Amino acid sequence: MSGATADALERVADGVLRVPLRTQTLPPFTHTNAFVLASDGVGVVVDPGAGDATAVAALRAALDAADVTAPKGVLLTHTHPDHVGGVDALRSLWPDLQVWAPAAELGRCDSAWGAIGVRHGRRLTLGGAVLTLVGTPGHALDHVAVWWSAHRVLLAGDLVAGAGSIWVGVPDGDVSAYLASLERAAALDPVIVAPAHGPVRRDGATVLHEARRHRLAREASLLEALQDGPARIGALRARLYPDLPEAAFDLAERTLLAHLAKLMRELRVMHVGSDADGPYALA
Repeated sequence: MSGATADALERVADGVLRVPLRTQTLPPFTHTNAFVLASDGVGVVVDPGAGDATAVAALRAALDAADVTAPKGVLLTHTHPDHVGGVDALRSLWPDLQVWAPAAELGRCDSAWGAIGVRHGRRLTLGGAVLTLVGTPGHALDHVAVWWSAHRVLLAGDLVAGAGSIWVGVPDGDVSAYLASLERAAALDPVIVAPAHGPVRRDGATVLHEARRHRLAREASLLEALQDGPARIGALRARLYPDLPEAAFDLAERTLLAHLAKLMRELRVMHVGSDADGPYALA
């Protein structure tokens, strides 16, 4: 599987370069955006999702373009495979490379990385610049976004996508946490939101508000479907995703289960079956 070529680099802002790398990610996406952040010759790589020769060449080209001889470290917004696939390749080039990952996901990192856990509010310095990590769980067990306040740039990871929506499903997905994360990120009032999938958004917090409206609309559709009486998860999936190919049934059903878990915590829905298939009913 080939990665990106050097001519695919995008200069998002001063010291922020996007490197789209071809990865085995969830459809409809085919690439994960890695980012090189740099200031005063000091740089970090965010979410290197691929480690083949072409991907590594593209990342090195981005580091060269940012005047970084050797990166200070690798920062992972979370540990899904399409975000960590290039860590080993970069560590083979720079054995002293530090790896930072969300604290709750350290157990999913290769022990050889010696990864350091990070949480909401942690600050990392790049020369004279300061990056702030923003806790944004919901899509993953743990998740951090990267806020460069001087440029008002938010590296969103899988909090949102540049187009379309991000998957939030069981077992790791949490819809309540996801909605709260969108609010926390929007409160920063970013000018640029740079996601891990899809194009960079330069329309402020619009994409964050879009994602919230989409998630709440899905919840409303689910509640409406349950007004007709108790239903099993397969029937709910067929109603809410009528044109979905069979290959995507599992992802859709796990999304609905995450929504149902939120609604059950809120005592708006109850589980009246003996397993995860349901049925589910309005409370």
